[in-house]
Amino acid sequence: MLKMSATYLPPVMYQKLFERDDPTPLRPKSVRFPELTPQISSLKLAGKRAPEQVLTTLHLLNDDIKAAHDIAEPCYDQHGIVHIRDGDYGNARWWFRQLSDPLLVKNFAKNASENLSMSEARQRARYFVGECEEIGTGTSDDQRLERKLCDQLKNLADWSIREFVKGN
Repeated sequence: MLKMSATYLPPVMYQKLFERDDPTPLRPKSVRFPELTPQISSLKLAGKRAPEQVLTTLHLLNDDIKAAHDIAEPCYDQHGIVHIRDGDYGNARWWFRQLSDPLLVKNFAKNASENLSMSEARQRARYFVGECEEIGTGTSDDQRLERKLCDQLKNLADWSIREFVKGN
């Protein structure tokens, strides 16, 4: 369980987005839960409108690429993933090159004890984007890339809540 997300999000939203049985597709064909789009867009956390970083990530978990992209411009951590999911891989690589926070290392380390440099994390992010580009609208073997993307999004949601909601 992702503690920040489970604590701050409405239980039904958490259940639908974080406890899904299948990983999120690399290039979704439709919004997973259309009824969640307005709920995510108007979400309040800690008595205030949820920050764009949180909203963008939740829209991505809901496979709502348009809603995510509409608010992703200031969201460096999320923007690269938006472009993986909309098929703009060159732009995705550019956004991942801009990142310099520990979440990038966490998302691309092989395990929690791996001591990965920021440069190595960026290199792995570029490689991941390349793998996603090769798959395109298909599915990777054993859904490895889809699971990795889903895990990244869940970590990103938790981190965004901790950084932009709890930290305020």
